[in-house]
Amino acid sequence: MPFQTLAVVYSASTLISVYDDRIEFVSVGGLINGISINDIMMGISVCRNSKLANVFYRLQLVEAYGTGMRKIVNAYENTGKKPNIEATDNAFKIILPNLNYSMTADTGKSNGSPDAEKVLKLVEEKGFIIRGDVETLLNCGQTTAGRLLRQMCDMKLLVQKGKGKNTEYHIER
Repeated sequence: MPFQTLAVVYSASTLISVYDDRIEFVSVGGLINGISINDIMMGISVCRNSKLANVFYRLQLVEAYGTGMRKIVNAYENTGKKPNIEATDNAFKIILPNLNYSMTADTGKSNGSPDAEKVLKLVEEKGFIIRGDVETLLNCGQTTAGRLLRQMCDMKLLVQKGKGKNTEYHIER
């Protein structure tokens, strides 16, 4: 009697976890036998999870099957961040960093935001800054400088002292 393999069919929900700095998708079932991550990156398309494919379509990360992974990787080009893809025999996971995420109060650092890093360095050098210092430093307008300073205060990276023309920003100690 010849050896027969039984196909195991998994039925589970796709896990989508949203964090401030990333979104994670985990799909049960892994890759189709014979398909590797390299194959997928080249554009080979074998849909294991139509619901997950639909989510990527709605996020405009795919426009047709076989184009999504390259499009996702291209979206992160020159950003200093990149998607993380993991596959096992039983699961497939992709982690997409949030390109709009720049600051975190947990570490007290700007987490890669070049503008916030520059502002923090200037505050350390001068002891405090005013909005005009940020406008000059970043070559930006009042609104952009004010928005960045407000975000940095919200994230507890800076403390606002004073009001109006006399407003100063200090590093929170």
